[in-house]
Amino acid sequence: MKSRTLALAVPALAVLAIGLSGCATITREECRAEDWSSIGQRDGAEGHAPSRLESHARVCANFDIVPDVAAYRSGWDSGVLLYCTPQNGFATGRDNDSYHGLCPASVAGPFLEGREIGARLGAAERRVASAESRLRNGDSERDRLRRRMDELRDDRTLSATDRRERIDEIRDRIDDLRWDMDRARFDLQQASAALPAAQAQAQRFFDRYARRQ
Repeated sequence: MKSRTLALAVPALAVLAIGLSGCATITREECRAEDWSSIGQRDGAEGHAPSRLESHARVCANFDIVPDVAAYRSGWDSGVLLYCTPQNGFATGRDNDSYHGLCPASVAGPFLEGREIGARLGAAERRVASAESRLRNGDSERDRLRRRMDELRDDRTLSATDRRERIDEIRDRIDDLRWDMDRARFDLQQASAALPAAQAQAQRFFDRYARRQ
């Protein structure tokens, strides 16, 4: 019985391993299609390092398929140029995406310039969004505390002393919240003041590269 159970378990584990590996980088159908140039181009265009082929190879080994390294690298070399544009550099910087130094020297300069400008704009936008979120959350919490204070005033199951102590605690929390919201308003003011300069720099960047096309 034990050997039969093991015999059934091993294939199941193998299927699970294949499924998990396939989810990571490549599907079984793509392995069997063996269009390594297109796979390499896609990986390059998405900003993946050429070492991603190693993950593909581990998945495809389950189907006795070996990647064509030369075709993959040829596709990757063309795909990475689609990734390393000034506009995409700006987008990756704005979204705070990681960058692994993949761009060839011939195109790295404009890409990194766009990335720096995009990062500056993205950071300014996130500071504004963060301050606005803190203010919204503060308003919501203050309203909740005020409602709770009204409930306590009407709660006759509490002694006068307990009621007063709980209301005083809420007042203290509201006072603390007021300080937090004042800080958030100051941060929003500062962030909003810095945002137009970052937006203007981004617009100049796009105008400059639009003229070159």
